[in-house]
Amino acid sequence: MDWKTHMMVPLFIYIAITLFFQFPFFYSLQALFLLLFSAFLPDLDHPKSKMRKATFIIIFYLMVFAVTANMMIEIWIKFLVITIMLVLAHYFYKRLPLKHRGKRSFHLWRYFFVFPSVFGLFFVAANINISLVIFTIIGFGSHLAIDKIRKF
Repeated sequence: MDWKTHMMVPLFIYIAITLFFQFPFFYSLQALFLLLFSAFLPDLDHPKSKMRKATFIIIFYLMVFAVTANMMIEIWIKFLVITIMLVLAHYFYKRLPLKHRGKRSFHLWRYFFVFPSVFGLFFVAANINISLVIFTIIGFGSHLAIDKIRKF
């Protein structure tokens, strides 16, 4: 797992894209974050991956924020939902039945279509610019391509 290569290649792609297209600052910042995040997503299945820990922590806190931001829910229901989410996040983090390579790995090209689709659905639901999905495709694809090139 060479994280430096998986970070540098998408970063160079990002620089090339932003030099060619003049994006607004906030959009380009979002694009950079998504590009780097998705470039490390295939390593989510590695047991010692920092990305795995960070992803579950980010997902948990986003869900907590979504629950606490809703003012219509009573406080005890919020506490119950947050507790259930914590238990589920911990369970999925500890019990995610994947291997870093092979048939049960995220290092497969079929996930190249799955992850951007999930991001796209999330962006539509959250009213985020759908064109940012392109950067998740580039990031995830660059990781898989780098790994494929290294095999030769």
